[in-house]
Amino acid sequence: MLTANILTTMGTQRLIFTDLDGSLLDHNTYSHKPAVSLLETLNQVGIPVILTSSKTLAEIVPLREMISNSHPFIVENGAGIYVPMNYFSYLPSSWRENEGFMLYSKSPSREVILEIIDTCRQQFKMEYQTFYHLFEREGSDGISRVTGLLAHQSESANKREFSETIIWLSTDSRKQEFIQTLNSKGLSVEQGGRFLSVTGHASKGRALKYLTNIFKQQHHINLCDTLAIGDAANDKSMLEIADSALIIRSRHHVPPKLKRTDGVSISKEIGPKGWVSGVTSWLQNF
Repeated sequence: MLTANILTTMGTQRLIFTDLDGSLLDHNTYSHKPAVSLLETLNQVGIPVILTSSKTLAEIVPLREMISNSHPFIVENGAGIYVPMNYFSYLPSSWRENEGFMLYSKSPSREVILEIIDTCRQQFKMEYQTFYHLFEREGSDGISRVTGLLAHQSESANKREFSETIIWLSTDSRKQEFIQTLNSKGLSVEQGGRFLSVTGHASKGRALKYLTNIFKQQHHINLCDTLAIGDAANDKSMLEIADSALIIRSRHHVPPKLKRTDGVSISKEIGPKGWVSGVTSWLQNF
């Protein structure tokens, strides 16, 4: 039985940063059912679960409501950090109000990112497709076809502010050339469970570090004990930087390889079942 005294020990705030698809949510059904009880417990004892995803604001808001989550969250692979109004007593002037939340982002807009991606069209003709152009041609049906999402969910997935999602249609070697080309143009490219995510040098790891520092400042503490949870390559930056890393096994790809070896665990189970067993093990180490 967990009690509230695990929240802070010797001035340490505990935080969980979790990926969604393939981690907290099932890769195919997007269900979080196995984690319901543990999420309730974490909420009761005051350990924030910070959703950290390639998903958009429009996608994450209903998910937060579904799992009764009232904490900050990270969108579009770290390109934007959202904090509920009045969650913190003070935020720097670099934050701004957006859609009823406070937002921090240093990433260029989706429009700017698309302009840069389009400069690669001749070099990589017919080898990739952006969500933007897929939605433009086929509407939500096109995105539903490649994601398995319902129509209204596909519309939300296309409401990107600081990134673009790319469906890769060619070989792995050409994909690496494509990534290097975009890197040379000032963009960051991350491989998710299904698609490529393109941002302006944002990452989940940078967002984790920045938001952790905000928690320290707000609570006047020196330490935060952070757990990062993910299943794919676009989670590596936060898995590398957190105090503890939990890699969730996937039926669809091998676990991401990390440079670190200490503080790393790999779940035995898939998706949210692995999430529950891994987080439970982390809690038991307190």
